[in-house]
Amino acid sequence: GMLPPKLARIMINLAEAPLDSHILDPFCGSGTILTEALSLGYTEVTGSDYSEKAVEDSIENINWFIREHSTKKVQASVHLLSATNLDKVFKSANIDAIVSEPYMGKPLRGHESKAALVAQAAELKELYVKSFASFTKILSPNGVIIFIIPIFKADKEWVRTNAQIEIEKLGFTIIPFSEKNTSLLYSRDNQFVGREIWKFKKM
Repeated sequence: GMLPPKLARIMINLAEAPLDSHILDPFCGSGTILTEALSLGYTEVTGSDYSEKAVEDSIENINWFIREHSTKKVQASVHLLSATNLDKVFKSANIDAIVSEPYMGKPLRGHESKAALVAQAAELKELYVKSFASFTKILSPNGVIIFIIPIFKADKEWVRTNAQIEIEKLGFTIIPFSEKNTSLLYSRDNQFVGREIWKFKKM
């Protein structure tokens, strides 16, 4: 389903980035994270997406928010760009924090085989790792990333992408949310896809 605004706000807060930070959502969709960041007081937000429709929707929603709230001194932009090629637009170390729910695969009906879910997880893992390789080129030193990695329900077990293992090899450290929680799971019992929220820091 679509990213709930309350979850977008939670993710931004989990980044713990100062309000003068430059926030990027490289899978911006309709701009939910970007507009929530503006509502929290951030003044420099940037989005990008591979979908032309998503870019148009994000621009429209950001402009609506700025008009409705008479927001001034805001730097907001959205680019038609793949998350795996961000360095084509953004300068090195130009982004302070990345907050994003990425593409999470084809919609599920609940009757997919475990093999199909494993295959989808593998495809997503490749996308996420390539995206994080791109993030390393534009994220500032000690920059933070809040990123959702989906998990898929196969009967009574979860199929995971385990992308975080390869992400660490790119020079990122996982920042646990507490002593007991390395990641946070946002899910309901009747859902076939769970959102696992991870926090990474560029070393």
